[in-house]
Amino acid sequence: MDEVTGDGHAELLDDGSIEITFAYHNGDEAILKAMRQASSTAC
Repeated sequence: MDEVTGDGHAELLDDGSIEITFAYHNGDEAILKAMRQASSTAC
């Protein structure tokens, strides 16, 4: 669990999903993409 620095951003895409990008100080990058699933029951 080393401490890291960097930046990131999130973008809402045309298909309704969200893409989140993390860019870390030494060049590593992580991209997460999430899409909401339709629920068959009321909340």
